Amino acid sequence: MECPKTMPLDDESRLTAAVRDFFIAQNAAELRASVAKLPPNWRDERLHDADWEQTEFAFNRLFVGPMALEAPPYASVYLEDEPQVMGKTTMLVRSVYEMIGLVSPWKNTLPDDHISLELDAALALHRMLHAATPSVRGQLQELRVFFLEEHVQVWVPRFCARIEAAPSVTPVLLCMAAALRQWLGTSIARQG
Repeated sequence: MECPKTMPLDDESRLTAAVRDFFIAQNAAELRASVAKLPPNWRDERLHDADWEQTEFAFNRLFVGPMALEAPPYASVYLEDEPQVMGKTTMLVRSVYEMIGLVSPWKNTLPDDHISLELDAALALHRMLHAATPSVRGQLQELRVFFLEEHVQVWVPRFCARIEAAPSVTPVLLCMAAALRQWLGTSIARQG
């Protein structure tokens, strides 16, 4: 599964939304629905022939609990000296959201540095940047560069590596980790 380095804008947005929805899914049906939203060049047999109940079980082992998570989906775990949530990193991410007028619908119940919330913010920044007037475009671009290059790019590769090494990983989870890496690479390349 190979995606072009620079995807058309619509595919980048579709990829972002599909990966965002996947990592916040609540059950097998939502996992399957999010995978169906992937751009056409990401649809392969590993995704369509998946055992969705097994995928949901593995998803919970990696990202939800109740046992120790195999790949916690929170930036704080990868960026703080002590793996914790709702700390300095969470507050930094919350301040980025506030700068662009976003508030997590799960504020104070789901840490703001959850991968899906960060993907949602990246998607919002992407859309705002393309609709911005020249007078605010520079500020938005600066914020996007900071968010993606100095925050997301630091922790997401570590998160993907944890997914890939997790004992419970499934083909679908591997595909979505690859999709997340592709999204990050494309987003960073597009900034240049």
